[in-house]
Amino acid sequence: MHWKELLPVDTLQIEAFGLLHDYDRNVLTLLYQPLIGAGAYSLYMTMWSAHEQQDSLVTKMTHHHLLLMMRWDTKKLLEERRKLEGIGLLKTFLKNGEDPRHFTYELQPPLTPDRFFNDGVLNIYLFNRLGRNRYQDLKKYFSVEKLDLSEYKDMTASFNEVYDSLHPSEMTASYEEEDDVREIASRNDNKGLVFTSSEFDFDVMKQHISDMIVTEKMFTDSVKKTIERLAFVYKIEPYEMGRIVEQAAIHHDELSDDLLRKEVSSWFALENRGKVPALQYRRQPAALQEFHTKEPVTEEEKAAQRYEQMTPYDILQRAAEGGKPSEADMKLVERIMDEQKLTPGVMNVLLDFIIETQDKKLSKNYVEKFASHWARARVKTVREAMDLAIKELQQPKKKANPASRGKGSSTARKDKVPEWISDQKEPDMSHEERSEKQDQLKKMLSKYKK
Repeated sequence: MHWKELLPVDTLQIEAFGLLHDYDRNVLTLLYQPLIGAGAYSLYMTMWSAHEQQDSLVTKMTHHHLLLMMRWDTKKLLEERRKLEGIGLLKTFLKNGEDPRHFTYELQPPLTPDRFFNDGVLNIYLFNRLGRNRYQDLKKYFSVEKLDLSEYKDMTASFNEVYDSLHPSEMTASYEEEDDVREIASRNDNKGLVFTSSEFDFDVMKQHISDMIVTEKMFTDSVKKTIERLAFVYKIEPYEMGRIVEQAAIHHDELSDDLLRKEVSSWFALENRGKVPALQYRRQPAALQEFHTKEPVTEEEKAAQRYEQMTPYDILQRAAEGGKPSEADMKLVERIMDEQKLTPGVMNVLLDFIIETQDKKLSKNYVEKFASHWARARVKTVREAMDLAIKELQQPKKKANPASRGKGSSTARKDKVPEWISDQKEPDMSHEERSEKQDQLKKMLSKYKK
């Protein structure tokens, strides 16, 4: 419902947090663009240019003007804007009570190369995206060779050698000035990615840690933030993170950001054969979405749209009736997607197909069988996967047990089958088989109607 969030008539102004320099363009192009993509990169650069020119513009700028420049629709603009927001390059503000709505976009400067390559999140995703050789080339390109000062004597004056402390009795600032000082002191500069509404459970983590090894004092605010970031990047459960934290404390008798990063990196390398996490948008890529720009009409199209919008985790969670999917199921899905290179949407159809036809059981053998089959068939879109699922369900049974068939026919549900299913051309099969297959198809798609 992107039209509820943004309309072409909505006005906008663009501000910048501090000064943006030409050097920032280099950082954005070489370090950020591989992560956010050409669309979000182009939007940032367009906003940057508009910010430099907006003082000379006579008319108030609307999103319609921005859409004309980008040659996008509002849905595409929102998607690319969110990429910039999520990676810390843009802040969006909406003015209260305005009609039409008025937005202020505040461009955030990119991290310096030194902070980027030591971020612990962005540098890992860049390594995954570019590979070792290109990553090292960029790191070398942005590094500043330091002078060897081993033969020099440090003559720099310290702060207290130059400056003196001003006591409260000597202060003459007014209350308004004091408010300004408090505001400036509390301002939080752009220090990289912001993680909001963290779901990491520290209580569960601490249950797997010995109080004799890791004390409460070791969990400083900085350490907690690092743990949350590492858990997010490497997808580490609280109980597993507890063991890692405990090992770090045993080996070094302390906890620090650097020690935790090294410990987690070593653990992850052993668990995943040297691979590093990848940055993903977690849903079917827009280029492979049939209903990215058009509305579904039939029940089949509505189901396909849901498969495109959901994640494999959503499918497993729905199968668990809202509960958390098991770790074994999640690892199975991650391994299959990695080995067979299935897209998220195709994996969604496959999971739902297996769950509905195997009595809510996620059989490892069945998942591997169909995943390899669909991978060989080079299935990339949701509709292609649904077509294969339909063909599989429409195939008559080669060997049927009369007793079990009779039992199945007596319990088969007679609910109305969705119209798109009834339109499918089915091969010759008995009435009982057809009823059972249609019921399986119905169950597979009925939960996506709402």
